[in-house]
Amino acid sequence: MRGPNDDRKGVAGRKSSQAARERFPVGKALARIGYFEVQRGLPRTHAESGLVISAEATIARIAKRAPAARRSAQVGPYGKAHAVKARMEPAFAAKAGLPVWRALGPTEVPKGQTYGTGGNNRPPVSGRASGIVISPTDPRHLVLCSAGGGLWGTTDLGSSWQPLTDQQPTLSMGAIAAAPSSPNIVYAATGEGDTFSQLGVGLLRSSDGGQTWMHVPSADLSGTGVYDIAIDPANPLHVWVGTTSKLLESLNGGATWRLVQPVLTWDVSINPANPQEIFAGTPSGLIRSTNGGNTWGLVSLPGAPAGTRFARMELCHAPSSPAVVYVAAAAGSRALLWRRATAGGAFASETPPSMKARSDLTQAWYDWCFAVSPADPNLVFWGAVELYRGTRTGGAWTWQNVSSRSAGDSIHPDQHHIQFDPADPNVVYVCNDGGIFRSPNRGSNWTALNRGLGITEFEFLAQMDGHDEWIIGGTQDNGTLANGTVGTWNQIALGDGGDCGADEARNYCFHSYYEMGIERGRATGTGAFRWVDVSPPYPDGYQSLFYPPMDVSGTRIVQAGVTLFVSDDSGDTWEEVDFGGGGKNASALTLVAPDLVFVGTEDGQLIRVQRAGGRWSGAQVTRLNSPRSGYISDIVVLGASSTTVWLSYSEFGSGHVFRSKNRGATWSNRSGNMPDIPVNAIVVDPQSTSRVFAASDHGVYQTKNSGRKWTDFSNGLPNMIVGDLILHERRRLLRAGTRNRGVWEVQV
Repeated sequence: MRGPNDDRKGVAGRKSSQAARERFPVGKALARIGYFEVQRGLPRTHAESGLVISAEATIARIAKRAPAARRSAQVGPYGKAHAVKARMEPAFAAKAGLPVWRALGPTEVPKGQTYGTGGNNRPPVSGRASGIVISPTDPRHLVLCSAGGGLWGTTDLGSSWQPLTDQQPTLSMGAIAAAPSSPNIVYAATGEGDTFSQLGVGLLRSSDGGQTWMHVPSADLSGTGVYDIAIDPANPLHVWVGTTSKLLESLNGGATWRLVQPVLTWDVSINPANPQEIFAGTPSGLIRSTNGGNTWGLVSLPGAPAGTRFARMELCHAPSSPAVVYVAAAAGSRALLWRRATAGGAFASETPPSMKARSDLTQAWYDWCFAVSPADPNLVFWGAVELYRGTRTGGAWTWQNVSSRSAGDSIHPDQHHIQFDPADPNVVYVCNDGGIFRSPNRGSNWTALNRGLGITEFEFLAQMDGHDEWIIGGTQDNGTLANGTVGTWNQIALGDGGDCGADEARNYCFHSYYEMGIERGRATGTGAFRWVDVSPPYPDGYQSLFYPPMDVSGTRIVQAGVTLFVSDDSGDTWEEVDFGGGGKNASALTLVAPDLVFVGTEDGQLIRVQRAGGRWSGAQVTRLNSPRSGYISDIVVLGASSTTVWLSYSEFGSGHVFRSKNRGATWSNRSGNMPDIPVNAIVVDPQSTSRVFAASDHGVYQTKNSGRKWTDFSNGLPNMIVGDLILHERRRLLRAGTRNRGVWEVQV
């Protein structure tokens, strides 16, 4: 999540470097999660003394709205009930003459970002990954658990990948594991623990080594995020799952569950030689069962004061010597390591690597993993923002950073999972925010396996009508990307990519990072994407959304937090306007005319700002009636007279699409038969203004009669979150930016 540009350069003299550490004391990942939650009106995940706590009240509140749907297990991310849509197969839709979406990529970003400075510090990347399973009989067969893009399979060691679960109820994935005694049985848990808010609907289960998958619904696992799956080494149907709120056990492959502990559980380790011994990591500390999970006790960890509240804890038995157990934890600004040397013995404190507290430890709740070599109990890997390899000799540890090097291979930061090849203990796989990486020699060298993986998380898109293939978009932790030709995406700016825009007449494009600030560059030709800072003059500590809204029309740019900044000269100079939002953040902006801006806020206010006397600082600000409270996600104003206004809302509640035909004086709910599901963007067809497209948390909807009736418009799309939607008018192409499945387009 933390962009490698944070310590180099950037917007407004990179106010974000020191200020970000003060503003985000537990890392920017939490602010990004908060942005996702505020868009949908969900209770906020928050930090208490370094421990990040999921807002579990979300689940109870939302679940009450649709008990019948919950009983039928049609439950989507963050616990919200919805009807899972059955979509036509793309081939059938194409033969029937129906519009079919096609993927534009990226299926690999050829030069990603790392903290390394050596020769191979720009490896190919894709998007956030949370787990991997390697076939014990065919090491070329891998199944990848991507955090928001579902499961992917390869049979050629990552030379090519295929999506495996596109039409499952959710593509948010937290963990994957194969049964030791029957590796054809593989479990994957929906709901990503590390991001808390994109929650799950139960397990996916495979009986053919991960080639095909069946959804195993469960009320116990609905509306929760999963950190870990552990499987009894002797019984492939005996499964343990650690989640954002509880530890669960199933004796029938996930069909039913027993609540073991009602507490957040990060990791579970079962002794492969004695399955009666089980360890689990919780905020209160390490707990242990010696009778197969019937009873549990807190384990003493020397050096951890009584009552220590851990921010994260990972643990594992050494496969080649199960008496040896490691515990790797974060508490406050300390990395802590313990080791047990004998079966049933006490744990001893060991020396951890010298981690950077401001990065590795402050964000340990988000990126923290640990693994022991299957052949050597004294060789371990520890993942945080960076990846460390540790070797223990004579009781002393030697640690090496193997993810960011000044010479040789480096890999993307933010580590989420480490896995050894069961056939070759020298081969190590690492999943992180950039995808999947493989080392053939215990981390000395790395190969990116990201070619063909379409799992990039886009936040916003922009295009130019005169350049058919030209698209730019901001992505989570993989920068701002540009599609110069079909299928070729390049990183054009580092860090977390935010909102963006283009001025085709002057050949300018604009992009932002997180929070306020804008950079400008040439869109095409010589000097394309060489950025200069044209940020508005916002003060230190200025309040805005994590990704503040921005709009560009010709030479005019607007960006807003709790006030509106307007530039009439492509960002060279700015004026600030108090739009009267009462301290609420702007959530949507649209430039209607050279002297007119509409502002929507996170609490549902709609405001018209009209330039007066040739200056924006004296603008006439009019607060309009709004149809409902909640997060306004998009505004579309038709015609120079601005008579007709369309609004979309991403917050759960009564209605998600509204229309006014009298400049916002009165409104009609145009949600029709659309379910109560977040709508993140809308497009009104300029050739037929009764035709409207809506980007939702489960695909795209369309109406041809101004919202009286909506139909699914997702043929060919995976069952994913669509965050942004734009129309290339000249070519009649509707384009979608998605959460963890890249960019798509369809002919309309």
